[in-house]
Amino acid sequence: MRVLDLLRFCAAFSVVLFHYGQTRAWGTPNAFPALSAVTMFGVYGVRMFFMISGFVILMSAWGRTPGEFAASRISRLYPAYWASVIVLGALAVMGFITDHRPTLSELLANLTMLQHGFRVRDLEIVYWTLWQELIFYALIAVFAAIGITYRRCLAFLGGWLVLLAIAERVNADLLQAVLVPFSAPYFIAGMALYLVHRFGGSLFPWLFVGAGWAVALVQVLGANSAVVQRFGQAFGSALLVGVISLIFLVMIVVALGAFDEIDWRWLTVLGALTYPLYLFHHHIGYLLIGWWHGPLGRWPTLALVIVVVLALSYAVYRLVEVPVQRRLRAALDRSLRAGDGYLDRAG
Repeated sequence: MRVLDLLRFCAAFSVVLFHYGQTRAWGTPNAFPALSAVTMFGVYGVRMFFMISGFVILMSAWGRTPGEFAASRISRLYPAYWASVIVLGALAVMGFITDHRPTLSELLANLTMLQHGFRVRDLEIVYWTLWQELIFYALIAVFAAIGITYRRCLAFLGGWLVLLAIAERVNADLLQAVLVPFSAPYFIAGMALYLVHRFGGSLFPWLFVGAGWAVALVQVLGANSAVVQRFGQAFGSALLVGVISLIFLVMIVVALGAFDEIDWRWLTVLGALTYPLYLFHHHIGYLLIGWWHGPLGRWPTLALVIVVVLALSYAVYRLVEVPVQRRLRAALDRSLRAGDGYLDRAG
């Protein structure tokens, strides 16, 4: 499903434009007044990421053991992430990133990707979403241990929704930490849409898509967002409903198979750029904008910085992800099989 690569890239690129339009590296809080009226919605690209994850992760976990699923996720997530921690950590330690100089313990915690659990500061602002993803992966791994089936998926989604409401009602910190309320509506809807894609559009999956949409709107309309502050309560709320609904609508069209015939191989390249772009763009862009916007001007700097971070993302993909992922996955698979040989000898 190459269209998902395109959607992932669009979501990441919208986050890039949001950060570059808002960064204080320009020396002014609103360097692009007209453009920022559009790029400010890029922050909602993260929601698209979460919904795509719900769809793709259920698809990738189906029929796999928890160990196989964990090996696939570790080999996918960690190589580029480790590269970003090393590079950005080095820049921070050398003083190029001045907002915070991390300690050794902070760097080590960030290397694990578990820093949120240890209440350690993220080295990069975008890392917070990875914690949400990790919790989701853990839930899916437990589900895979039980055995993923269509009816169990429905029970899983129903239980998640009910527990979300209970956790909010009683303010249960443990439940909220496990159920990731911010991203849960999108994970739930994405999983339900995968059921629609795989098994057809029967009523139960559509009910969960609708429930995810409703909960997502309750969340965004209940927050004091920048969109409402800029456009006013009535129009801003309408815009938020439109943006969230558009995200759901696009994924619904994907689930119904409207884009199944799209087989443009270059979309896979865009998909490969997505994760490194997301990890590296913020601080690297901040530095380059600070250095270049004075002599070059705003618009040339914005265009050049985007080109540079895209080139950097491709380099990380080719030089880090391609070789390291393959070796790491092979090593993890061998590790999973190590106990099998011991049991055979013992027998």
